Amino acid sequence: MPDQPKSEWAAAQRPVALDSPLPLVSVVIPTRDRPELLREALRSVRAQTFTDYEIVVVVSGPDNPQTPATLAATHAAGCIVLRVERPGIGPALNAGVRTARGRWIAFLDDDDLWLPNKLEVQLKVADAAAADLVFCDFSMFDATKSVPHPKLRPPPPLSAKEGLTLIDYGRGCTHALVRRDAILAVGGFDESIAAPDWDLWIRLAWRYQVAWADAYLSALRQHGENTSKQISWARVALRTLYKALRTLPPELRHMRLRILRQMLKVSMKAAEAYFRHTYLLPLRRRVGIGA
Repeated sequence: MPDQPKSEWAAAQRPVALDSPLPLVSVVIPTRDRPELLREALRSVRAQTFTDYEIVVVVSGPDNPQTPATLAATHAAGCIVLRVERPGIGPALNAGVRTARGRWIAFLDDDDLWLPNKLEVQLKVADAAAADLVFCDFSMFDATKSVPHPKLRPPPPLSAKEGLTLIDYGRGCTHALVRRDAILAVGGFDESIAAPDWDLWIRLAWRYQVAWADAYLSALRQHGENTSKQISWARVALRTLYKALRTLPPELRHMRLRILRQMLKVSMKAAEAYFRHTYLLPLRRRVGIGA
């Protein structure tokens, strides 16, 4: 994992004593300039039935007009606050992992929410399955509705490591509970990838045990400022798949052709979406045909 500039680590602020008992779970929340959404996310953490945790909020990027409100929200919730000047989700997540003291790390995007039993259920699944990485099911919600997302599981006969190599069956950080030492052992998040979570799940699945909690425990907020809407999903997917292809462990080299096929599917889907939005939809509007 790349080292962080010393100035960033000096900015960490802990409202608890460093010699206090280590928590079992560290909740890592990267944030930028959404203090109102951050407050909602923090309330969902504070409502957890499992309470042996600390909260590490990573405020990324230079100061902006929302920074004072963001810091006020974190201090009001009794969080560890870490300032990271470098932009990007990868540096923020890596900084949070490095600062965390818990054996387990639970990530939460600042615009998402957890159900109250999220940590309790995932820890039980981790114990029962001897798992190092546990995902859960999630709903997608906006200002008017909440809809359960279809369950994400590798289909038989694919193993977890095979399935995650082909498709992102984790779908973001909010739904994951991970052993901190496992994250560090595989090198942390790849900061060269705009959305680096799937790449980390792949590398973890290659070496560690993965499980899914069969329960809807988190909620993914849909709004105009979702990070996923600000990056090229196809570019991230192709970058992640290509890296997996180049670094496959020997026992998974039988997956090479399937990875190439998946890359072709992503490319074709991206080309179809580009053609539809760039040419077809404007043409239909121009000639008066409903889009």
